[in-house]
Amino acid sequence: MSNKDLFSSNKIDLRLNHSISLYKELIDSSKDIREDFLKNVNKFPNQLMFNNLNAECLEKMYFNILPGGPIPTMQELEEQIKGLKDINKEAYRFFMKKRNDSIKGLDVQLGNKFDDALITFLKSKKVNAGRADIRNKRLPDIQILDKSKNIKAYIEHKYHHAPFLLSWKLIGRESYEGSITMDLRKVERQIIECESELPNRPVYFVHWVDFHHLKGVFFNTLGQIKNYLELGQEFERKEKKGDYKLSKKVGYTEKFYPPLHEMGDFSELLEQLCNE
Repeated sequence: MSNKDLFSSNKIDLRLNHSISLYKELIDSSKDIREDFLKNVNKFPNQLMFNNLNAECLEKMYFNILPGGPIPTMQELEEQIKGLKDINKEAYRFFMKKRNDSIKGLDVQLGNKFDDALITFLKSKKVNAGRADIRNKRLPDIQILDKSKNIKAYIEHKYHHAPFLLSWKLIGRESYEGSITMDLRKVERQIIECESELPNRPVYFVHWVDFHHLKGVFFNTLGQIKNYLELGQEFERKEKKGDYKLSKKVGYTEKFYPPLHEMGDFSELLEQLCNE
């Protein structure tokens, strides 16, 4: 191994360990969501938790894979990661079982809880974060202010806990990298809003991923998302009762799935926000 390879490997290990540490801090500081708000909700056993299996999954499902590199199949990973095959079986039984249709109002409440948890965490890291969508619901969820309290960046934040277990069959992607779902029309509207109100301000699309195997915080830039939209790759899910309120459609069914391995990790996100 060359000195360059050794340095690169050590750098990746440092990022991995830092991202794990940050993620553990995040779920520890937001444990009230699991213990109180979701107390009576049927949860997958390791939702809002993180263990050694998740650490190994983060390493082998994300950090060991270069952008544009080969994506290991789930079968290959099950042979490498002890316990992954068993938890995949458990997840399939849990997530493929018909559950109550999503109710949009409750989804919004839960989304706000996770937004507030991320804001609290960022403030603990000296990042001046707050709600951005109070005066204009079309704006991203979170705004980042500079020392003069001017908006210097936006964050559109989404919490993901249910993996797309049929991703290989329906979109030709592995569940760990093809389950980060974004609402096509919502993102299109937000891009227009951001660029018209505050042009040239960074916008980060932040994904709090809490699957049974892969867990972490990842992000896309606005430029990346615009490029993905130009490619026109999307998948329209089936409609469900929670998408409608008094016969009016309130849910988004046109979805797309940005590539995990082109996203930045938690340590990179914090570095970006601190340096803005």
